[in-house]
Amino acid sequence: MVKFGNWVFHNRNWFFAILYATMFIPSVALTDDLRIQIGLGVAIFLFGVLSRGITIGLEYIVRGGLYRQIYADKLVTSGIYSICRNPMYFGNILILLGVGIFANSVLFVFLTIPIFMFLYAAIILAEQSFLENKFGEEYNLYKKNVNAIIPDFTRSKEAFKGQEFNLKKVIRKEYNSFFLYLGGLLLLLLYQKHISSIYFLIIGGILLVSYLTIRFLKKKNRLG
Repeated sequence: MVKFGNWVFHNRNWFFAILYATMFIPSVALTDDLRIQIGLGVAIFLFGVLSRGITIGLEYIVRGGLYRQIYADKLVTSGIYSICRNPMYFGNILILLGVGIFANSVLFVFLTIPIFMFLYAAIILAEQSFLENKFGEEYNLYKKNVNAIIPDFTRSKEAFKGQEFNLKKVIRKEYNSFFLYLGGLLLLLLYQKHISSIYFLIIGGILLVSYLTIRFLKKKNRLG
């Protein structure tokens, strides 16, 4: 399982993109209520984005990998990592659930998301193996006291005490993913005929201009 987790981690970009594309496969609907589909889907999606943003803005770590390999230059156990060992994966799962509800797809929610969760479990096991080998008992004690995925919100007050949030870092690190998510949701609205081609082009144009503006600011080192 550890070897498989390392393989998934190395190839996750294209592999996950294929799985995301399954939201366009025709499926039995989750609900006939458009308010639930759009409202609940967007709410959960945004909560996932917020979870990722808080993680990056407070204490982003290189544990996200180096050269597509699992890597860690230090063991971070404070801040948000004191209430959850993998807050980025927690955010990703919420994003997936939000996308699945937004897509109104039984297939995505009950097949694609479980596949994602299995793959994340494999990655977590591979990361744990790496961290155990590198940090030994220090990591084992941390693993024993902090949940892998589900945050312990009872520790939130202490975890965020004295933390400073860096919005520029969030934008710098996340803008590619964020606009990719929004573009996918916009395309899904068009695919399901909830918006016209004109609105798709207008909103898509606004997203493109916003993306290029942030990209320009990043290249000019205006985002820190």
